[in-house]
Amino acid sequence: MNTHKIEFDAIKVSQPIGEFYCGVMNAPDLVAISEADVRRLESNDLDNYLGIQRPLKPNRVKQINSYIRHIDATFPNSIIVAIKAEYVTWDETRKTLTIDCGANDKERVALILDGQHRLAGFDSSNSRFKSTGGEECIFQLLVTIFVEADISTQAGIFATVNLAQTKVNKSLVYDLESLAAARSPERTCHDIAVLFNSDESGPLYRSIKRLGVATSGIKGEFLTQAAFVENLVKLISPDPTSDKNILLSNSRSRFLGKNKDLGYLDSESLSKYFFRKAFIEKKDEVIAANLSNYFTAVQRKWPEAWNKNDKKSSLNKTIGFNALMRIFRDVYLSLATPPSNWSKVFSTNDYYSVISTSNVSSNYFFELDPTTKSAGAIYKAIKESIALAPTESL
Repeated sequence: MNTHKIEFDAIKVSQPIGEFYCGVMNAPDLVAISEADVRRLESNDLDNYLGIQRPLKPNRVKQINSYIRHIDATFPNSIIVAIKAEYVTWDETRKTLTIDCGANDKERVALILDGQHRLAGFDSSNSRFKSTGGEECIFQLLVTIFVEADISTQAGIFATVNLAQTKVNKSLVYDLESLAAARSPERTCHDIAVLFNSDESGPLYRSIKRLGVATSGIKGEFLTQAAFVENLVKLISPDPTSDKNILLSNSRSRFLGKNKDLGYLDSESLSKYFFRKAFIEKKDEVIAANLSNYFTAVQRKWPEAWNKNDKKSSLNKTIGFNALMRIFRDVYLSLATPPSNWSKVFSTNDYYSVISTSNVSSNYFFELDPTTKSAGAIYKAIKESIALAPTESL
């Protein structure tokens, strides 16, 4: 009987849990032989569960499938699987591991302990990529293989890997955008956040927690960089990751004349992402100036409530900023009617001419509880009390 075998270089690792193997496999091979042991009820016995994995999340798989197609896609951490000893042969002399995948075809001999969503993201259309030299390559994955691990050991590995993971602070991720090799919507938003935080005459001077946590020695920081970036990027791009990938690809192939243009420049899209034109034209100063002038107008209208040192106000908190960014969209579109030039900078007086029509007083923000629901209340109170120009033409 013929059997299909996969052989690859590996190393044997000894740790307190026992011995396991680490190597590199082609993604299609690993996908073909692996399956997730999803936790489930055994028949109708409510006290007896089988399996250790969580069910797949379709949206997560879709996101990863799209990510794999990116020019800078990478999975530098290992996929962890468990395989029975009968399917594995270790050659100590050659330092190779051979997996017997069954008769005539690849059978599901590997149980996934970590990485099921990453593996599910691969398909026949994204398992290969072109290198910077133009060669077609197979996407390879680091793999850690536990041989003959019993179910308790498998469960322990799963729990250890997943419980030990610390979610990365989003503000730190956005701050690292400054090191990116190419432009991106997030990098532009990060740069503007840094500019605002260092502008002594600006409305957000030393108000932004660059790394998501309070900066030692600075008082009054009320806004995380993540909150700033995530609010602003919505006015630039419907798909920041795709934009980043296109711009990175263009930067790498700029000498080949194969640049791909960014989309969403039709009038309907620009009415939603009205800073997109300025971003594409590399006029980040237009975005920064408009936002700075708007918040200066807010500061002029509600100076007491905007004072970051007053802890009782709900306006100088994340909920207030979120609400004000929603109002900003309405005010900008009101001023931009008709939208003949999406790269125009409106002055502080322009923004104040709209904001000042609100009859909401500073006292209102001191009376609100600083809860997430209050963001909607602030938006509604201001939106219903300001005079906006009609925007039907948009």
